[in-house]
This record gives sequence, structure tokens and C-alpha cells, in this order.
Amino acid sequence: MIKFKNISLQFNDKVILEDFNLTVKKGEKVLISGKSGKGKSTLLKLLLGFNSPNSGEIFFEDIKLTEKTIDNIRKNLGYMPQATPFLNDNVEKIITTIFNYKLNSKIKLDYENIFELFNLFSLEKNILNKNINELSGGEKQRLAFIITILLDREVWVLDEITSSLDQDMKEKVTQYILNSDKTVILVSHDNTESLQNFRRVIL
Repeated sequence: MIKFKNISLQFNDKVILEDFNLTVKKGEKVLISGKSGKGKSTLLKLLLGFNSPNSGEIFFEDIKLTEKTIDNIRKNLGYMPQATPFLNDNVEKIITTIFNYKLNSKIKLDYENIFELFNLFSLEKNILNKNINELSGGEKQRLAFIITILLDREVWVLDEITSSLDQDMKEKVTQYILNSDKTVILVSHDNTESLQNFRRVIL
């Protein structure tokens, strides 16, 4: 489904990736791990087209990632970075704005589903009435993950999404990911037990 073929990348004189190869099958859960500075987050950004490799090719469903194809490929990707990129606004308005984007406009915003997910990930309903800056780091991460779930992309590209969560919630989130039918590429430094069930790729 996703293929990184002979990917090499360097910034100035620093080699980030060299002849890197990885194939991710449909429905597979892959954990990218390794020391800081080894290119884990950069690998995700290559798939999203935010960075370009010096050499090598990336394929999604046998379609080569290029400037012409990246927009269509991104439609299938649900990306959640470590630093949640929310605008300074009311939480409910942030959610409705995201679902009013042209790419998401055909997705029905189901409040019953939202509240079920709030309950699952221990968020109060009244969080919708708060300004995003009133939320803790962990609340923002859980909210961002819930939005990712609601957008229902085929592939989840997740970067350190449990870093601000306590151990029980880390386990709940990673177990939810494992039980999903999504293809998942996850970067994490956590030692959560559920992560042992991911296919591990070390950079």
C-alpha cells in the first residue's frame, strides 16, 4: 500500500536517511522508533509531501508521490503531529471549521459519535464550550486524535501523539489504534505495552 524505495535525504552535511526501504501493507500497524535526530518525523513528512528526498521514490497504492499526485494522496491520509496545530478559538468552532473544509465537507459531523469518543477518552462534553488554550496538553492531544478518528481517513500518520498522556490513556489510545481497520504509521518513544503488537522499524 505504502512503499518507500531507496530513500536518501540529507540536510546540509547531515545524512538523515540513506537508501531507506519500507513497505507498509494495507491494515498494518507500524511503529517507527529510534534515537532523536534519526529522521522519524522527517519520514512522515516525506510521505505527506512536506519534504522531498534527495533520491528515491515513495508510492501510495502504486501511485508515485509527485507534485502532481500529492494532493490526491493526502486525501487518504489522516496526519496528527505531536504539536497540535489548533487555532486560538472555541473548541466547537475549531471542529466545525475543520469539517467545513472542502476536503471534509462530505463528512457528516455526528455529535453523538463525538460524545461517545469524548467518553471513551475521558473528555467532558463541556470542553466544546472552552477556548482551546484552556485545555491541557493531554486534552489537546486527545481532542486531535478524536478529530483524526472522525475524519475517517484510510491511513493514519501519527507523530508522538501520546507524549502528554498518562500511562493508562497511552494504553487506551494505542489499543484503539490496534483495534482499528486503519493502516497506521506511528512515531513514538513510549514504552506502552500495546506498542509491542506493532511492527517495529528502527531508524
